[in-house]
Order: sequence, then C-alpha cells, then structure tokens
Amino acid sequence: MKSLILCLVLCAVVLSVPAVAQQQKGDVELQFQGYYFRSVGSDLEFGMGNLAGKIGPYLTDWLQVGIGPTLSITTTTTQNFNPTTFELEKSSETTTTFGSTMFIVASFLTRGAKAVPYVGAQYFKQDFSDSDDKGSVGVNAGVKFYFSKKAAFDLSGNYLFTLNEGQEGGLLYFAVGLSFLL
Repeated sequence: MKSLILCLVLCAVVLSVPAVAQQQKGDVELQFQGYYFRSVGSDLEFGMGNLAGKIGPYLTDWLQVGIGPTLSITTTTTQNFNPTTFELEKSSETTTTFGSTMFIVASFLTRGAKAVPYVGAQYFKQDFSDSDDKGSVGVNAGVKFYFSKKAAFDLSGNYLFTLNEGQEGGLLYFAVGLSFLL
C-alpha cells in the first residue's frame, strides 16, 4: 500500500512541475525502464521483474530508433503434496537472464509540450544463452512527462507476441521509466 501511495505522489509531483519537452533531431536519449508481474490464484506461482536500459538517437524531432540490454529475474514456486507427511511442500527456483531490446518510436511532439505521447514497435529477446529462442515482437504506446528540460518520467503499455514455433499467446505489460536527453 505504501508503494502505491508513493507512486501516486510521484505522479502528482511530476505532473505539477512546469516543463517543456525539448527533444530535437540529433538528440540521444538514455532511458531506464522496469516492470514486474506475478501470477496469482494457482498452485504454480510465477513472478518476473525486468530492468532495461535503452539508448537511441532521434533521427527527426519525432522519430527515434534504439537498442539496449535487459536483465530479467524470474522466480517460480510450486506446491507438491507429500504423501508421507500429508502436507503441501513448496519449492522455489530463481533464474537470471540477460537479453536485449530494439525499438523504433514515433513521438507526437507539439510546441511547448510538457507531455509527449508516443507509439512504437519493438523486438525483445529475453535470454542470449537460449539459442532456440527467436524472441518476441510487438507494439507499445505511452507518454513521457517532462519534469525538466532534459528529463522525463515515462509510462507505457506494451504487447509482445512470440516468434517461436509451437508457442501461442502474448505478453501484455506496463512499464515505468526515466528518460534523459543527452
């Protein structure tokens, strides 16, 4: 509950500070982004956090391309019934993987803007060590709230679907981050 209140206060502060977006052709943006999700309501508990660093130049005032590394930390917990003790026993496994992301973003920059909405496309490979993983592609949409001339708070929604044969479904996640124009 405290983290939710802290997030709401941070959003209110960011939105109330006057600033204007100043991205221009040739600017390079450095971004740090993260998300976390967890399964609920089943015997298999699954939680994953992802941290990403992104860097990319603006080819025009509104078009950006970039690349960056990712770090994913995944914990899986299962419950098994022990017939000897007649109790449920939990076992957990945590794994860490390194991957990458590539993206292209179109920003809807207007003169004197404090908030800059954007849409984009991305490629995501979660694990470099898994040669069978072809990665995922998808779309995203978000908004950057500039709290200073060269720094913004970023909120985005993302949908990715796998490129791996025999796998179905997709991944919907919401990410938060900080962006800095260099």
